[in-house]
Amino acid sequence: MTLHQKHYYRFLLIFIGTIFYFLANVQRTAIPGAIFDVLQGDFSVCASKITLLGAIFCYVYAITQLVVGLMVDKIGGFRVIAIGSIMFAIGAIIFPHSTTILGLYLSRAFVGFGAATFYLSTIREVKKYAKDKNFSLAVSYILFIGYSGGIVANAPFVMCVNEIGWRNSLYLLGYFTLFLAILYLIVLFIFKPVHIETDTRITLSPFKEVLSNKKNINLFIFGSINYGLYYVLQSVIGKKFLQDFCNIGVNKAALILSFMAVISAFAGTITAFISRCINNRRAIIFKTVAVLSFLSVLSICILLAFNIQTKLIALIFCIPSFIGSISPLLIMTLHLYNRYEVSATAVSIQNFGFFMMVGILGMISGMLMNVFKPQNINGVLIYSNKSYLLVFLLFLILSIFELICAYRIKENSACA
Repeated sequence: MTLHQKHYYRFLLIFIGTIFYFLANVQRTAIPGAIFDVLQGDFSVCASKITLLGAIFCYVYAITQLVVGLMVDKIGGFRVIAIGSIMFAIGAIIFPHSTTILGLYLSRAFVGFGAATFYLSTIREVKKYAKDKNFSLAVSYILFIGYSGGIVANAPFVMCVNEIGWRNSLYLLGYFTLFLAILYLIVLFIFKPVHIETDTRITLSPFKEVLSNKKNINLFIFGSINYGLYYVLQSVIGKKFLQDFCNIGVNKAALILSFMAVISAFAGTITAFISRCINNRRAIIFKTVAVLSFLSVLSICILLAFNIQTKLIALIFCIPSFIGSISPLLIMTLHLYNRYEVSATAVSIQNFGFFMMVGILGMISGMLMNVFKPQNINGVLIYSNKSYLLVFLLFLILSIFELICAYRIKENSACA
C-alpha cells in the first residue's frame, strides 16, 4: 500500500469515526429528551423511570471512558472504535424492538458502551498527525459534526416520529448504524493499523498520576459541572420543561432544542478561535463561562420562584448551549497539564466526569420532579413550577461550585 493510500484510508477511518460520534449524539439527545412524553405514555411509567434511560446511557458511557483511555494507549484508537461500533449497532437495533422498559434499559447500556469509544479514540488518532497549534481547531471541527447530532435529534427527529412513529424512526437509525459498522470494519481490514504497544501494560498508574495533579482536579470538576448542566437540559428535561412550564408546543420545543444544538455545534469552534486570538489563553474563558452559567441558572430559578411563565426562558437556554461546548479548550489544557503518555487517560477521566454528571443530574431531576404530584391532562403528565424549581435549585448550587473551581484554574503551558 502506498503512502498516499494509507493517508486516504486513515482519513476515511477518522471520518467514519466522526460520523459514529454524530450518531452517538443523536442517540443520547433524542432518548429520552425528544420523545419523553411518547415513551412515558407508551410504557405507562413515571418521570424517574424515563430519565433513567438517559442516566443508564451516561453511567455506562462514563465508566467505559476509563477503560477506553487505557485501551487506546494499548491497541490504538481505530481498533477500539471497531469494538465499539459493533456494540453500538446492537444497542441501536434492540431499542425499537423492545416491548418492556427493561429492554429499553438494556439497549441504552449497549449504546452507551459503544458510544464511549468514538470520541476519545478519534481524538487520539487526530492528535498523532495534527500540530499542537491546530489541535484545538481540529477537535472543534469533530465536535461540530458530533454536536450536529443534537440538531437532528430534536426538531427533525420529532418530525420523523410524528410521521412514522418512534419505533420506525429508530429502526431506520439502527440499521444505518449497522451498515456503517460493517463499512468501518471493511476499511479497517484493508488499512491494517500497526499500532499495538506490546510494552504497554494496562495498569492503574496513569490514573494515579493524573488524579494526583491538583490542577487536573479543578479542571475536572469545573468541566463536569459545566457540561452536565447544559447536557441534562439538552438531552433529558429541557424539552419537557419548555412544554410544561413555558406552555410551548411539542414541535416548537423540539425546534428550540435543535437551535440550542446549532449554537453548541458552533460554540466549540468559536471558543477555540477566541482562545487562539488571545494568545491561547484559556483560564479567562473558563472564568467567563462559569459566571454566565451561574447567572443563567439563577435567572431561571427566579422566574420559577415567582411562577413567571415566559417564553424568554428559551433565550436563556441559549447561554448554557454556548458555554457548554468548551471541550476543545479543556482537552488542550489537559494535554498541557499532563505528560503525553497519560494524556489519553486524563481526557478519559474528564469524559467520565462529563457523563457521570449528566447521568446523576438526569436521575435526580426525575426524582425531584416527582416530589410534587403532576397533573394528568389527556394522558400526559404535566409537572408544576415547584417541581422544576427543586431541579434548578440543585443546578444553582452546582453552578456555584463550578464558579469556585473556574477561578482556581491558572494559565499554564507546561505539564506538571
